[in-house]
Amino acid sequence: MDLRAAKAQLRAEMKARRAELSATDHAQQAAQAAQVLCALPQWQAARVVCLYASFKHELGTQGLLQRTLDEGKSLVLPRARPDGTLSLHQVTDLRALASSHLGILEPAADAPACPVATVDLFLVPGLAFDAEGHRLGYGAGFYDRLLTQARPNAFTIGYGFAFQVCPEVPTEAHDQRLQAILTPTGVVA
Repeated sequence: MDLRAAKAQLRAEMKARRAELSATDHAQQAAQAAQVLCALPQWQAARVVCLYASFKHELGTQGLLQRTLDEGKSLVLPRARPDGTLSLHQVTDLRALASSHLGILEPAADAPACPVATVDLFLVPGLAFDAEGHRLGYGAGFYDRLLTQARPNAFTIGYGFAFQVCPEVPTEAHDQRLQAILTPTGVVA
């Protein structure tokens, strides 16, 4: 099986497995994952955090977004641009988020921009991860391009359900490696 086919197969498998979870399971696991994340020293030390608004069957981030604001951290969310890149914007009120053409909540176009180099911690979505920090996203490369601009000492952590951690994720040269993977059951790295 070639690399593209292997990635497509793994994406389909993980999407199906996430969709099988009940709403109750999703909510419980999202709360557990947020607890694990917020206990990490890298989270506690971070002043500027780049999160994302979960959509469809991703491990939920809604409670984590609010908790970030409540803790007084600077919350930054990505906004997809037509050129296939992400711009980062500061968010101070979750009610100001709007649905993108992809159905993902994101900051308004006029939200204050945030330079990538100011971010201390990046929470990164994905469909599959492995213990080496490899990540399989949706295939558009948004986060791979974004993370090439991160400071070398910024903490990059994948976020997903425990079953999304696989023995090996197929990768290509442009795929950015994460420093850790976080699931509701703990940190893998």
